[in-house]
Amino acid sequence: MPVDYTVPAIDRAVRLLEILSLAPHGRSLAQLADELSVPKSTLFRILHTLEEHAVVVEDPDRKVFTLGMRLLEWGNAALSRIDLKTVAHPYLQKLAHETRESFYLAILDHDDVILIDHVDTPEVWKMVTRLGHRSPIHCTASGLVLIADRDAHEVERLIGRKGLKKFTETTITTLTALKRRLVNIRKEGYSIVDGEYKPDLCAIAVPIRDHTARVVASLMTAIPSERYRKSKRKAKELISFLTRSADQISIRLGYNPSKPPSAHPET
Repeated sequence: MPVDYTVPAIDRAVRLLEILSLAPHGRSLAQLADELSVPKSTLFRILHTLEEHAVVVEDPDRKVFTLGMRLLEWGNAALSRIDLKTVAHPYLQKLAHETRESFYLAILDHDDVILIDHVDTPEVWKMVTRLGHRSPIHCTASGLVLIADRDAHEVERLIGRKGLKKFTETTITTLTALKRRLVNIRKEGYSIVDGEYKPDLCAIAVPIRDHTARVVASLMTAIPSERYRKSKRKAKELISFLTRSADQISIRLGYNPSKPPSAHPET
């Protein structure tokens, strides 16, 4: 039988903080004791200790406890040490191992998409641009994912600076068509770009979010267009792999899936 090294008082304190994190208006001592099934006298000592360290605060008028600012300090300190590439790279490696495909991490840098990390397989690596190279927003899977949550005015500003250059016969070249595309991407949660930037390349991308629910990066894979057109089932499988990993990376960055991003006006 495994040994339980849990410290009961610390376990109660953590569960207490979890309850308060979901109670913006606070909880009274009686309510907390009831939810935790802990005697009031025991819980009072825990609350007093946490209050001494500004982890919780008591409203003397309403007699309720809420989370204190010390947690914000700790959270910001932890977030400042999180490096996107460090967090994401093991997931790229795992994806490449599981699927034998190549995977890429991209961000928006000013008005361009830039690849900042990758794990390649020999079959695909020559088809995708090198790390650090800039690509357009409007006709790349990563670019579309990275701006799908932006409001209409911001999208217009981004596109206004670089325009909608035509790269292939299927490249989107009107703002109206781009906005329709972004609405669908926002609803579906992924982007597929087939032959719109490079004629023989199909790219699939999903968003990665940070602790504010903002899209900060995209997770992308690319396959030859011929393979995509022959088997749409393969694309669905890759979307599933990408979404699962992007969700895990987002959680590592502090994203809370139970608090979805706020809705933006229709782009």
